[in-house]
Amino acid sequence: MWKASLFLFLVVVAVVTSQRTSLDVALRHAYRPLRLLGLAFAGRSGDEAENVQRVRDAGKTQNSNARTRSLLQFCDAEHGPGRRSEQRPTSVHRLRPGDIDIIGGMGDSLTAGNGIFATNLVHVTVENRGASWSIGGQYNWRKYLTLPNILKEFNPNLYGYSLKDGLSTERSSRFNVAELAAMSRDIPYMAKVLVKRFEHDPKVNMTHDWKLVTLFIGNNDFCTDICFYPNPELTVSYHEQNMLKTYRYLRDHVPRLLLNVVPAPNLRFLANLSGLPPVCYSTLRFECPCLLGKTKAHLDYYERIMKRWIAKDYEIANMPEFNTETFTINVQPFSQFEDFPRTRTGQTDTRFFSEDCFHLSQRGHAAAANAIWNNMLEMEGEKSGFNPHLFEKFRCPTEERPFLITRVNSRSDFVV
Repeated sequence: MWKASLFLFLVVVAVVTSQRTSLDVALRHAYRPLRLLGLAFAGRSGDEAENVQRVRDAGKTQNSNARTRSLLQFCDAEHGPGRRSEQRPTSVHRLRPGDIDIIGGMGDSLTAGNGIFATNLVHVTVENRGASWSIGGQYNWRKYLTLPNILKEFNPNLYGYSLKDGLSTERSSRFNVAELAAMSRDIPYMAKVLVKRFEHDPKVNMTHDWKLVTLFIGNNDFCTDICFYPNPELTVSYHEQNMLKTYRYLRDHVPRLLLNVVPAPNLRFLANLSGLPPVCYSTLRFECPCLLGKTKAHLDYYERIMKRWIAKDYEIANMPEFNTETFTINVQPFSQFEDFPRTRTGQTDTRFFSEDCFHLSQRGHAAAANAIWNNMLEMEGEKSGFNPHLFEKFRCPTEERPFLITRVNSRSDFVV
């Protein structure tokens, strides 16, 4: 019981301190100590070998079986079509995986890596950033499959990924600026933080380096915010304003940028989870009060808003102003699943979940990394979804399609 109480306390502290308000001026010196105090209570779960082994014993880490072969058997990273170009490209539509120099991540706790190596509820407050699906670079792809660990095979000099557990303010987090409890309204400020880090890091050549940033936001808006608006319908318009401000700022301040946008999933699936540990029914209601324990009419109403929100993500990303020779946005839709993985008996496969059944385990993050990598090499209309079977499908650049897919190089008249 004390662990559950401490979990709730630490989450509240994190939520309060992660939102930038006028109080930040007065509390700016207390922010870091408060978060570090919480981390000291919980422990750095991903850096403790015994704890990681317990997670592995629970089946919550990626499989190491016959499928986990050398990446060179999936893709010839050194000599194949995805290798680094002999001359640095001048167009974002001619980027091979090996051409990515800098990588960054923006979003909420699912990008911060909360609870990846949790063995109790308190651990869910720990940010295991080194193993985060889109921005973690701890160890290598064989141990932790992440997007940076895949890209490192094509360019060993890739820079910007998170190295280990830690807060966003710690040096080891590098260009992972995601925050627990972040919402759409936080992203414009988060973009400024990211750009500032780019500009002040001597290892980043702002003019010449190609940057890849992945944005994943909306889960907290759906779960803890949308139902408190007098008119929830307006949240879609607010989100549109936030994203327009963010994309324009990044376009105008970050030369040579490829932006991945992963739309938030339709979270109605949370109401259909089954066979969960008893504690999860409490944690889910705490973390997603807008959708859990509600009537069907209530869920129908908010699901319509979520679908409009997701459609708006596509609409904004495909606007002509966000497609130039040095900046473009790619929507990666693997997150648009209707149900979470299930076991053979039809119960929810909790191996992909952290201890709270809301955040993802390392196994879940690895599957997400596999999915976004595939999406980045798949044509519009052919992009695959979240696959719980790791490495069952692992795309590679081909001679016909050697570049990371964009709306321009996917056209039939594009000349390779």
